Amino acid sequence: MNVLLIGCGNVGANMARQLVPLHTSISYTVADFNLAAAQQLAAELGANVQAIKVDYNDRTSLDAALKGADLVFNAAGPFYRSAVPVIEAAIRAKVHYIDINDDHDVADELLFKGDYDQRAKAAGIKIIIGCGSTPGLTNVVAKLLVNSMDTAQAIHLSTIVPFVPGSLSPAVIDHMMHITSGEQTQFENGQYCMKEGWAGRRDIDYKAPFGKMPGFYIGHGETVTLPHFIKGLDQVSNRIGFFPEQGNDIWRSFIDLGFASCAPLDSLGISPLTFMAQYFSSDAGREALSVDLSQMPRSVAFRVEVEGDRDGNQVSSVIEYHIPMSEPAAGKSNDPTPTCARLFVESLIRGEIKDNGVLAAEVCVDPERFVKAFAKATGSLFIAEESVLKKDFLAD
Repeated sequence: MNVLLIGCGNVGANMARQLVPLHTSISYTVADFNLAAAQQLAAELGANVQAIKVDYNDRTSLDAALKGADLVFNAAGPFYRSAVPVIEAAIRAKVHYIDINDDHDVADELLFKGDYDQRAKAAGIKIIIGCGSTPGLTNVVAKLLVNSMDTAQAIHLSTIVPFVPGSLSPAVIDHMMHITSGEQTQFENGQYCMKEGWAGRRDIDYKAPFGKMPGFYIGHGETVTLPHFIKGLDQVSNRIGFFPEQGNDIWRSFIDLGFASCAPLDSLGISPLTFMAQYFSSDAGREALSVDLSQMPRSVAFRVEVEGDRDGNQVSSVIEYHIPMSEPAAGKSNDPTPTCARLFVESLIRGEIKDNGVLAAEVCVDPERFVKAFAKATGSLFIAEESVLKKDFLAD
């Protein structure tokens, strides 16, 4: 088997560092627009890994990169820019595709606005989107909880993260502005709808050491794929927030001041978003925008809540998990996304994902098995809680 890994940033490189030593019989190609980064990663990983340059905006470059590959894993964000070009190349080359896409509009286009599913099936390939931590693990946890219900009506997803300017790459900042400004996909009353990003505040009760913290609408793929693949849902929402509260105010100010705009300024030749992404990720941005985190948790929290019916009772079932923040030392990262991506890729390599077409995390793996594998690999603690919202006394 030949596996092509596009994107040699933190997620792509760390996923490769996990995957390659575990599957030494596979031939790998690591690809990036920055050839030096790809070459450095290939040299680190060993003799069965080669490096090439690829430009996802160039069809010829993509077609050359995918030639001879059996599987392409795309870690080149932001995905609202990269996913469709690479997927088109994968369909042309009849190569299986997996990514960590976390943009709602990409999921919407692939499932509802084109013939991607039909073309992927005709090519005999799988196009699997959103195989990171969120979306990805969040979808699988949601499916795990749905499976515990007789029927499920609502899924509420939320994430709380520390506000740390300078710690995120420009591509991540670009993505974050894209999913928190303008209109974002949610699912209400059994249909898709658009909500203003960074609106819809909801104060969410996280487990200690977090407590009650705010969440705001974001445009992630979960609100698109979960209602599509899990039938009968009435509501799917997704929110994110920063801590402390000052971080939310700073982020809101960038949105209100127009820094989400992708339109280049004639006098500068770059867009407000390009400037903001570079500034926010710089040492200057870290110094100017930093907030006091000394009394705050040193981790990130993910919360998945499913409301449904079981045995005549209306119940709310919650799974929450906390991921420690990355260590400052070089090479140390607690980002769960590479591990999630590696587990999904391994499922495809082992032939466990049977269906072709456009797929998402929640229909590709056994939920219980996947969560156990992730917990074993990362040492993450999953906290489960359930409450009865309404009891059917007539059932007694």
